[in-house]
Amino acid sequence: MSVPLLEMRAIHKAFYGVKVLQDVPLTLDRGEVLALLGENGAGKSTLIKILNGDYQLDSGQIFLEGQPVYFKEPRDAEANGIKMIYQELHYAPDLSVAENLFIGNLPRVAGPLGRFLIDWKQMRQDAKVALALLNVDIDPDTSMRDLTVVERQIVEIIKAIYADAKLLVMDEPTAALTPPEVEMLFDVVRRLREKGVAIIYISHRLDEIFQIAQRVTVLRDGRHVATKPMSEVSPASLVEMMVGREIEARQVELAEQNDSAEVALEIRQLRKAGVFEDISFKVHSGEIVSIFGLLGSGQISLTRSIFGAERYDSGSIFVYGQEKHIRKPQDGKQAGIGFVPIDRKVRGLVLGMSVRKNLTLSNWKNLSRLSFFLPQTERQHSQSWIDALGIRMAGGMEVPVRFLSGGNQQKVVLARWLEANVKVLILNEPTWGVDVGARSDIYDQLEMLAEKGLAILVVSSDIQEVLSISHRILTLYKGRLTAEFNHTEASQDKVLNAAAGGVL
Repeated sequence: MSVPLLEMRAIHKAFYGVKVLQDVPLTLDRGEVLALLGENGAGKSTLIKILNGDYQLDSGQIFLEGQPVYFKEPRDAEANGIKMIYQELHYAPDLSVAENLFIGNLPRVAGPLGRFLIDWKQMRQDAKVALALLNVDIDPDTSMRDLTVVERQIVEIIKAIYADAKLLVMDEPTAALTPPEVEMLFDVVRRLREKGVAIIYISHRLDEIFQIAQRVTVLRDGRHVATKPMSEVSPASLVEMMVGREIEARQVELAEQNDSAEVALEIRQLRKAGVFEDISFKVHSGEIVSIFGLLGSGQISLTRSIFGAERYDSGSIFVYGQEKHIRKPQDGKQAGIGFVPIDRKVRGLVLGMSVRKNLTLSNWKNLSRLSFFLPQTERQHSQSWIDALGIRMAGGMEVPVRFLSGGNQQKVVLARWLEANVKVLILNEPTWGVDVGARSDIYDQLEMLAEKGLAILVVSSDIQEVLSISHRILTLYKGRLTAEFNHTEASQDKVLNAAAGGVL
């Protein structure tokens, strides 16, 4: 038998006495895509960070091409041909796209001055070639800070695949990509496989796993559950292996929206030059409305503008019939609007603060009496949301929120706005990087909130999510609304076609 490209044997890792990985094995062959699955907190990220030298294993062994290796830091792994694309993007925000693509390996001018001077022209040309791998229209001179989260994700993917890697780890690479963009990525993955590159692919989108992977390894609670060929598993069996129980298939039976319900949010001719134009729509009390658009259509900026996180040029925003002049997030909050951002760790949470404080952060004013803060009341409120949303954590509500899994962090952000008793809730990519169990919990919670009368506006790049949770779907193309579908008439083909400007 040929020697595997990668073999990890009996990997153990603990943090502060808590066992995170116990006796975990993993093997990977050349030219193979291995899906690595498990709920948030199952140990997937810890395992790949050990492989990359971010963490050191407590016990076990790693073999690369049959030879034992030990990586003290990420540069050791990179020197051995291992490239990582983490779910939490690593980039230099004030440098250009081209500089980020080649940081650490910037092209130099020819001759004796090469050690001092960068060949900027060559770098831009090389960047255009790299960006062409995914057929994306991103200016190499653009600052990374000025890109959307989705565009930054694509740059990180290209940065990894452009390098000459033996082994590529992709941690939720398509979390914010639309179906056409996902297919572009899969084409690149297939070309890499043909060249013998091995790929560890982590995703909570099970449909992707069956399209791209040859084998699957499942972890649960830090232990190895199974490694099987894809031909021997089904979506239902994978879910049961991941969560330890059956989860019923989601039944799309949304109640018909009552058109006579009060209009909670109304947008009239909202405009931001070069981003979105003449945007007008309504969201009724008890309604879930989703906005779906392809990369760069302006949907993220639109929702940020409604909340006050970005400035818009003209137009009007009404909340329950009253015009609100929203120019900053405080204005949005005072208008009764809650906002769950796409990048929860950057804009949604205070990572060093406890779960308790993050849960009540937007409602401290109402947890005080006569200028005295009521800590017991705060703990009671926090516990009620922990119970209601099923927030899982080791160490209780006083643990820093940074130690929670992605799905549980998302639940904390959601609970904070519910604690603040908002009238309108805006969510950008609500299940980005969230496991199948937490995703189902969030969907159920959104439906329950809508039934209680909350108006909900969702931006999602997951077409199946949009079709499942929405009473109505609005499509956006190049900053303009192109179509509106109610739940019964919407289909994947119709929505995708409208979001692509009617060219599909």
